[in-house]
Amino acid sequence: MKKRTIKGRKLPVKLPSLPDRESGPTRYNEPEPRSAQDRLPRTAFRLGEGKADLRLRVEQLLMRKEAAPSDAWESLGQEARAMLVDLLDDPVVHAQEALLHRVIATVGQLAINRGIAPLGALLTDGDERAITRTYAANALGRIGEPAAIESLAAAVNASDAMLRRQVAIALDRIDRDAALPHLLKLGADKSVAVSEVAVRALQRLRPPGVRVASPKKRTPAARTRKKKTMPAADV
Repeated sequence: MKKRTIKGRKLPVKLPSLPDRESGPTRYNEPEPRSAQDRLPRTAFRLGEGKADLRLRVEQLLMRKEAAPSDAWESLGQEARAMLVDLLDDPVVHAQEALLHRVIATVGQLAINRGIAPLGALLTDGDERAITRTYAANALGRIGEPAAIESLAAAVNASDAMLRRQVAIALDRIDRDAALPHLLKLGADKSVAVSEVAVRALQRLRPPGVRVASPKKRTPAARTRKKKTMPAADV
C-alpha cells in the first residue's frame, strides 16, 4: 500500500470511502465561530396585545378544514380584513400553496375591494401556477367591481382552459358593458367548457346589435374533457 508521510511518520493512505477508525478528530485551520447567547425579547408575549394575537386568530380561521363563515371574520374587525390582503404578498404564505389559495378565496368571499390590486397581480403573473391564477380570477368575480375587468381581460388568452373558463364566469358576475368585448372573444373559444359560459352570459345580457350564437352541443368526449378542466373554485 502506498505510504504517506505526516510529521515524519509514514502512514497508510486511507480511501475516502472507507471509515477511518484509527485517526483522531480532523483539525481545520479555520477559526472556530464565535458563540453568542440568544437574545430574548424584552417583554413576554401576551395574548390580546398587538398584531401577533390578530395574526394567530386569522391563521386559526384559515387553517380550518371548512371555510370560516363571514360572521367569524366580521368579529375580528377591519384589521383582520386588511391583514388578509397583506397575506396575499407574504412570502411565508406563498410557500404554502394550499394556504395561499385559502387566503385568496377568503378575500373573494368577504369581497374586500382592497384586494383587487394584489389579486390582479396574481392573475396576470405568468410565473404563477394556473390553479393559483384561477383562484384569483374567481375571487375577483366574487368582489364584482369594474376595477377587476382589466386584469381579467389580460387573462383571456391564457393557455389553460380552466383559467379561461373562470375568467368568463368572473366577467359575467361583474356584469358591466366593459366586459362584453372580452365575453365575445371567450364565446368563440376553442374549448366548449369556456365558450358555453361566455355565450350564456352574452345571451343573458343581450347587448343591442350583437348577435350571440347558441352554445355548442357537447359530445361525450367533450363532456369528459370538461370534467377534467372544471375549475376547483367554480361556485
